[in-house]
Amino acid sequence: MPVITIAGNDGISVEKKREMVKKVSETVADAYDLPIEAITVLVQAYPKESIGVAGELLSDR
Repeated sequence: MPVITIAGNDGISVEKKREMVKKVSETVADAYDLPIEAITVLVQAYPKESIGVAGELLSDR
């Protein structure tokens, strides 16, 4: 059973998360030739003050 983890900042709406999880699940199920019920997607959302890029926090950009 494939488990997909998507990590990013917390700037995405619940509706967009639903859409993303559905599309990713369908794509991976197709690639593995599995039913969509066999796919697990974990969405990890981090606040901007917990993400560093190029030596600085996203919240400071």
